[in-house]
Amino acid sequence: MRKAILSILKDKSSQYEMVLTFLTDNQRSLLKAIAKDNCVAQLQANDFIRKHELPSASSIKKALTVLMDKDLVYQTTKGYIVYDRFLNLWLKRTFC
Repeated sequence: MRKAILSILKDKSSQYEMVLTFLTDNQRSLLKAIAKDNCVAQLQANDFIRKHELPSASSIKKALTVLMDKDLVYQTTKGYIVYDRFLNLWLKRTFC
């Protein structure tokens, strides 16, 4: 199973890299931070912002709106997640 997942990540790598090129620095940083934490209940909490060296809460709110509009981030009852689970894994492997 691990081999299959790694194969999918390898196949989608260029697609995911392209997605990141269309995001601002703040949007990319927020997406990576959500992937790293898997699920984030309070994106604008000071602990989360400091932990991931993110910009201000208002910048996070703007970035989140774009990420949700692009269907990259989804809000569950427990918090925000990266919608594409393979993208989530790819972000972790590439940046974390």
